[in-house]
Amino acid sequence: MTNATNDHGVPEMWLSRLLAGLVTLLVAIAAIGSLVVLVLNALAPSAVAVLATVAVLALVVVALVGMSAVGARSRRWLSNPYW
Repeated sequence: MTNATNDHGVPEMWLSRLLAGLVTLLVAIAAIGSLVVLVLNALAPSAVAVLATVAVLALVVVALVGMSAVGARSRRWLSNPYW
């Protein structure tokens, strides 16, 4: 079995794992930052803070619905025994 390499001689699997790790790290940082902003806004209620809190919660809901829509599996796909 040979390992596929790109034009620079770097194994393809290594690059995809590195990119997956970086994306995961960025998503974790964004999630932690959002939670910090949410908590700070909840502790200092003002008109702007309440608006920011509502905006963060709305973005979380939109992101969850979007991820659910993307991750939804069709019946035809699930009926295949090789999924």
